[in-house]
Amino acid sequence: MDYTEVRKEIVKFCHLLYKKGYTQASGGNVSCRVPGTNLFAIKKTAVNMALMTESDVVIVDGNGQVVYGDGKPSKEMGFHLGVLKLRPEVNAFIHCHPNYSIALANNDIELPFTTVTSRKVVGYVPFIESAPAGSDVLKELVINAFRENPESKGILMKEHGICAVGRSLEEAFNITDLIEQTSKQAFIQVQVAANRKLFKKIFNI
Repeated sequence: MDYTEVRKEIVKFCHLLYKKGYTQASGGNVSCRVPGTNLFAIKKTAVNMALMTESDVVIVDGNGQVVYGDGKPSKEMGFHLGVLKLRPEVNAFIHCHPNYSIALANNDIELPFTTVTSRKVVGYVPFIESAPAGSDVLKELVINAFRENPESKGILMKEHGICAVGRSLEEAFNITDLIEQTSKQAFIQVQVAANRKLFKKIFNI
């Protein structure tokens, strides 16, 4: 079977995530179902998203065994496959490390609704506690968060970033984008609220 198209899609969205500043160095991972199969495409471990090529995407089976491509899958493959198996309605999974979302999670704050769009499109986004990267503990925390919140399209992760799911890679990317931009809007809103009188004075409003 030719896996060219699905590998190209993974690379495209990895490049977009890096371009948006949503991950750093070789952090983050992206996966999706391979259409028409029981297989999954996932980013290799220790690869910088900005420099990725199709050869940096491997195809694995439901047990995480590589069936096509060279190299090791992401060390977070366990929670990717776990959530995709748990949520058959979604086909794509993104994990990355955006700054504002991490700041919220590190302070025990769920994603606040700053716009009608975030409320309607993203919905409830809880946070999970920290655990070592690539560990079984982190895997179970992520999977359980999606299990306990079946309506959620994303979660915040203390010291790790976010996870987002979608029916397609584009939808998962859009959810990722909305979560981080909503986190940023919340941060700005708090700053403005704390200096509301000063704003009015400076701008004479």
